Amino acid sequence: MSAISAPLPPAEPRASRERVGEWGLLRGLSFLAIALQHSLGEYIYRSDIRYPDAVTLGLLYHFIRYGTLTFVFLAGAILFYQYGRSSRRYGPVLLKRIGDIYVPFACWTLLYWIVVKALSGEVWFQAGDLPHLLQQFVAPTYGYHLWFVVMIFQFYLLFPLFRTAAQGLGSWTGAGSTETSRTRRMLLLMLLLAMAYGWLMYLSYYRMPLWQTDGLWHTLLQYRTYEFPYYLFYFVLGGICGAHIERFRALTLKLLPWSTPAFIAMYVWMNADLLRFSGEQINLNVSTYLKPTSFIAVTVQILMIYGWALLLDKNGGWWKKMLLLCGKYSFGAYLAHAMLLMLIANRTRDLTLTGYHSIAAVFTALVVAAASLLLCAGLSRLPGGRWLTGGAGSKKESR
Repeated sequence: MSAISAPLPPAEPRASRERVGEWGLLRGLSFLAIALQHSLGEYIYRSDIRYPDAVTLGLLYHFIRYGTLTFVFLAGAILFYQYGRSSRRYGPVLLKRIGDIYVPFACWTLLYWIVVKALSGEVWFQAGDLPHLLQQFVAPTYGYHLWFVVMIFQFYLLFPLFRTAAQGLGSWTGAGSTETSRTRRMLLLMLLLAMAYGWLMYLSYYRMPLWQTDGLWHTLLQYRTYEFPYYLFYFVLGGICGAHIERFRALTLKLLPWSTPAFIAMYVWMNADLLRFSGEQINLNVSTYLKPTSFIAVTVQILMIYGWALLLDKNGGWWKKMLLLCGKYSFGAYLAHAMLLMLIANRTRDLTLTGYHSIAAVFTALVVAAASLLLCAGLSRLPGGRWLTGGAGSKKESR
């Protein structure tokens, strides 16, 4: 973000009006990864799963960890791409984001509450339910994936502060210096931020669970997975991408020969950790988002897939068209997919799938992804459908 101030030469004069093709591809890839990730989580802990099947699902799990965090990256990229240099008031933009993001989240939160209650045979609204229901709009549990909307919306609320900080840091990197000096200062800032963020991940994974706290501090630590500081690096990286899109494209392409083997190395390392610390049952919680090795692996993977997405955007064929379609409806499909997975799981949990859990998980993910996208596409065409899809499918969605 330090590179977006006036002292630096403008990177893309028409950037705010041009469509960024690779972002649509990244949206599609990220949604498919999330649908598969949640499907794996549904099958890997079943009592009749065999160890080889569980290991297969664990290995696949580490290959798709980029999904949610790439959406954080894209949020930063889009905000700084559209508004990083703009002097327009942010209030109207924020109001639109509330309508596009928080209102659909609130609608789906209520829907998940009703469906989960119905599947468990409970009465929808009982005496004393109101405080628990209201809590779902801040810390959702019935829709387990909706935590992401609560977290990402914090970045939208605080964006003016991020933009001001970025402009100040940009003045420091750009004033009275050569291009080489500006680049070095920017890289130094990113290195310092990466080190600070890595330290935060270390504390979050290894130290914070052992801290004895109460009151507000206890609440903040208990719900840290909902809080924006724990995802800040990906948002900043996206901000740099959005502010200087051409430079970022050139960098990711140049890094491809290095980022690809680096990700493979981290992938092997994380799988070794998973097998070493899981025991007889594979435990996916060994590799949470708030873990130093996950931070390194996902950062490298984002840089890698961005480079591959650029190449795919030039010569993608049918694969490109499919991913762009997935990206077009990704937000609404993200909100809906866990409900469809829940309905499928409600039918499959009583089945004996010994020896077939890997196949079942992948097949379930394909069905859930396709059904979610079709549902979102259908809802977006209905009057008032945007309150459930967030305007998914609009022309501005891929910008």
